Amino acid sequence: MADDQILLEERYEIAADRRLPKLDSPDVDAFAVNDRNEPGRPMFALVAPGHLPCRYLDHLTKKPPSDAPVLWPRAAGVIDWPMAPGNGSAIVWGRRPVLIFDAPKGERVFGREMAPPRPMTEPQLARQVITPLVTAIREMSLLGIPHRAIRPGNLFYQSSSQGPMMLGECFSMPPGFAQPALYETIENAIADPYGRGPGLSADDLYALGVLILQLHIGRDPTEGMTDEEIVSAKISAGSFAALAGREKLSTSMAEILRGLLNDKAGDRWTLRHLDAWTTGQHFTPTMPYLPQRASRPIRFGDSEHMNRPALAHAMARHWPEASKLVDSSDFDNWMKRSFNDDKVGDVMMRLMGSAAGSGPSAAIKDRYIARLIIWMSPQSPICYRDIRVNVTGMATMLAQLLDNQPLLNQFVEMLRGRLPQLWMNEQSALNSDQLQLRRIMEEVEKHIERPGMGQGVERALYELNPRIPCRSPMIADFYVTSMKDLLPAIDAALPGLGEGAIPFDRHIAAFIGAHLRRTIDRELTAVSQAENEAERRIAVLRLLAMVQQAHPNRKLPRLADSVVAMLIPALSCFHHATARADAERRMHKLGKECDLAGLALLFDPTGPHRRADSLGFTAARRAYVALKQEERWLENGGLTNPNRTRLIGQRAAAVTSAFIASAAIAAYSVFALL
Repeated sequence: MADDQILLEERYEIAADRRLPKLDSPDVDAFAVNDRNEPGRPMFALVAPGHLPCRYLDHLTKKPPSDAPVLWPRAAGVIDWPMAPGNGSAIVWGRRPVLIFDAPKGERVFGREMAPPRPMTEPQLARQVITPLVTAIREMSLLGIPHRAIRPGNLFYQSSSQGPMMLGECFSMPPGFAQPALYETIENAIADPYGRGPGLSADDLYALGVLILQLHIGRDPTEGMTDEEIVSAKISAGSFAALAGREKLSTSMAEILRGLLNDKAGDRWTLRHLDAWTTGQHFTPTMPYLPQRASRPIRFGDSEHMNRPALAHAMARHWPEASKLVDSSDFDNWMKRSFNDDKVGDVMMRLMGSAAGSGPSAAIKDRYIARLIIWMSPQSPICYRDIRVNVTGMATMLAQLLDNQPLLNQFVEMLRGRLPQLWMNEQSALNSDQLQLRRIMEEVEKHIERPGMGQGVERALYELNPRIPCRSPMIADFYVTSMKDLLPAIDAALPGLGEGAIPFDRHIAAFIGAHLRRTIDRELTAVSQAENEAERRIAVLRLLAMVQQAHPNRKLPRLADSVVAMLIPALSCFHHATARADAERRMHKLGKECDLAGLALLFDPTGPHRRADSLGFTAARRAYVALKQEERWLENGGLTNPNRTRLIGQRAAAVTSAFIASAAIAAYSVFALL
């Protein structure tokens, strides 16, 4: 590859110096692309962030929708990318996920310098908006992929500056990331943009309903309202009444909007309803889903609240004040007397008991408030202090706030308090993503409380989503999402690390632990509980060797040199000078061959080399002890002590006398016979 070319699939040339701002996505920059197979074809690339999982890479094997009016990647992958200028003219390179698209033929419907379209009539909406967008939603739902980015700023005309519309891309950032609160369901609007999760096609249909309303009336129905006010209005009155209640709508238009803006996902219109509506079929209007109304309001903050979900949302937004509220008699009386429910007191006692039984004692009050919010508004996301996250969006949100220590601490407290498990237990039904997460949380729970290497929040991150790139400071710029890329990334990153750096840290340990198909708790424990630095380095080597055995790769010269340098202090584990010299010779030879498994065997305490040395050392120690004992015996007069020499002399004299007597008798016998 030439220095001035960034290639994907040996075909798409991405120009890092040619920005295309008009095709940017939120927080993602667009760049010009040249297709070597079709020069001149208008194309662009979106280079996604390196700290988040790229959504599209999970769906590379999915067949793209056929001629659906939606921007769909023609190609995708991970490429070398200039991260920052280096010293002088040098460039610091890393790796980033990239998506290649055909440039849309039409303009943006809501361009930066273009006023939104005039109010659209019902026939215009059916022809230009509903029919093409329903086709796109249907094609994506058949692939099991919700779009989650249906909003005015992500619409293009299929050609020119008028006519049928199409959806923009939806893969460069997490699902729902850039969605305004207006376009999100209540539960998604409450959640942090990074923590909304993949969602369902029902969420797309809700956003389509809001889009239809905005295009029909020609303006934002919540103009001038804050996100909190929008959500509060939806909770209290229902989405349809909050957004369209004051608008003059035809019977047909009111029907489709009531169906799409139903806050209960099970009662919301489906694609089948929309197909029937476009052919003139009518449906019985469904009643809006509204929470139980209290007999009297409770004042909190600057507002009065008439139902539990509304109060729960306000408490989540104003946590310090909520801490004071739950201690007040007004809250206790309102909860117990305003809903004609005799069991409320028992429920609150149960929630307090579970809060006290999970997590550190210092955060009992916070866990109690979080549990109250879950009980008061089961469909809302998990709310804990400044954290608001859907259970299926926890991995992405954790990846985003990993460098924000205060929020990270809160997130860990949420996990240690078992709030995700409580939330799932409070649901009447769980979808497939949530059911899968329930199993994952069992694994996360094993690791979140452990302080050792490869455990804790780092392990939770990679257990929650295996596609999260490894966040080790050593290789964070290399977008490593699979084990086969781990060692090559470490090898490439080593020149930028300080001399003597050990190619291992908590993130690498956790990444290995979450991705290897076998448990490595014993190996991780060996790293954390090593008796000395030499044994710790040998334990690190053993883990790196396991990765190399799982994904063979001998083209790791810098890593091999680093490992050899790392192991020099470990040579002291060999006791015999000859064995140590032989081990050093073998170490350098195996290092040149990039054979980490061979190095691990060389330094393995139970392996043949160290075991032979250990047995010899044990024998030498025993011989040494025997010699020291003999030396002490001699020093203590073993050969000169009078008592000892007299006894020995007597024994010698007796033996000599017996010998002489025997000889005399034998001689006399011989003489007598003669």
